[in-house]
Amino acid sequence: MTAINALRTSVSGLNAQATKLSGISNNIANSSTVGYKRVDTQFSSLVLEGSSSGGSALAGTAATNRVEISSVGQVQKTGIDTDVAVNGNGFLVVNETAGSSGKYLATRAGSFRPDANGNLVNAAGYYLQGVKLGADGQPVGTAGDNNVDSLTTVNVNNISVASAPTTEMTFWANLPSGQTAYASPPPDQDSFISSVDYYDALGGTQTLTYRFVPMVPDNASATNSNTWTVEIFDSATDKGVAAPVNPGKEATSPDRLVGRIAMEFWSTGPNAGTIKSITDASGKFVTGAPVDATAKVPDPAVYGRDGDANGTPDVVAGIGSYDRTYGTLTLSLGNGTASLPIKMGNLDSFEGVTQLSGNYVATKIEKNGSSFGLLERVSIEDDGKVIATFSNGQSRPIYQLKLAVFPNADGLNPVSGDAYEMSRAAGAPRLLTAGEGSAGTTSGGALEASNVDIGTELTNLIETQRAYSSNASVVRTADQMLEEATNLKR
Repeated sequence: MTAINALRTSVSGLNAQATKLSGISNNIANSSTVGYKRVDTQFSSLVLEGSSSGGSALAGTAATNRVEISSVGQVQKTGIDTDVAVNGNGFLVVNETAGSSGKYLATRAGSFRPDANGNLVNAAGYYLQGVKLGADGQPVGTAGDNNVDSLTTVNVNNISVASAPTTEMTFWANLPSGQTAYASPPPDQDSFISSVDYYDALGGTQTLTYRFVPMVPDNASATNSNTWTVEIFDSATDKGVAAPVNPGKEATSPDRLVGRIAMEFWSTGPNAGTIKSITDASGKFVTGAPVDATAKVPDPAVYGRDGDANGTPDVVAGIGSYDRTYGTLTLSLGNGTASLPIKMGNLDSFEGVTQLSGNYVATKIEKNGSSFGLLERVSIEDDGKVIATFSNGQSRPIYQLKLAVFPNADGLNPVSGDAYEMSRAAGAPRLLTAGEGSAGTTSGGALEASNVDIGTELTNLIETQRAYSSNASVVRTADQMLEEATNLKR
């Protein structure tokens, strides 16, 4: 190798080390950048020509900077609901614009915040993409799951309120067993009463009032009846035909009566205290027997006694439909605008209304539905669902994030803002739901930190400095040699 070639080789070494220094400086500068992937510099020797005998014309080295896209950084909690990190090989899909006209990109930089229009956008100005979900939690639209065109910008302004009507209710209570014996005077009609709120179709709060009236025998010699008349009143119902009620008792106005059944309980045997029979508008349901066509219940106004002295207990028509399979009583509410099944218990079951010794107490009250509510927060679950939580305590998914997985993630083309263009070298992307395959899960309220290790970069910086100085020394030596050769002809 001549001194000229040595000079050229050393210059290539200086350029290569300068390239590496550029990558190191970029790594150090972005050591705190969310989702940043470090630059690794690879060197390769250059040979102008060579032969099988070992002779060659060397031309130095060349350096290439490659981004370690597939290398993940540490996930760190931030406590900010709209931040999201990926635990796996998947990438978040973003768009350059809030509409569908921009370019779709992949990124691991998940520091998203709502903009003025409610679109979730990260610090680099890229908009988070996902599949919009309807009120039923199902995707809106029919585009293919593996098609980025099926994605849309996640917007949290489109969801502002939520309400849901009550569609099922459970009401269990224990009725004092001694109250169905003879008593003079009988207990006050409102002695055993409970009120439960429910929600109508508009999210308004309405009230069901349950009143249990015991059937009391006419004389002390009669046996305990073990039977109660259950009346249910609805605040959203007003039949407009009853006479005015006493002040303070509007909740149990006859205008609001929507349910009336009879419940008979076992007093002996292994099922003592459980429901023996229920009589509704269609008839009497008896344990171990078909429905009795009799659809009359003890008249609560006279506690089932013979008030008209005709020799038989006074009765009234039942209201409501009982299903012995599910133990539910279905009522028509809101002047016939809604139907509500109320689980009161099956025959012979302790899971329901019971008649045992002790005081009257509601043992189980449950209902679904919600009132009018305002959007309070948006969070992201491990399965990639964007969850909206409302002031009424309800929550529902509004978007499903899809994670892009590439056969060769390192083949992606880096662009500004820690995002990557989907290139041919990376292969065709697959869109997976978080938790599927190698895509990994999502962590809301967390970010993926830069994968740069400062200690490693400082070590590489020292090595690069030394290598650069060594190449510079070769340049000086080659220059001295050329100067000596020039002086030979003097």
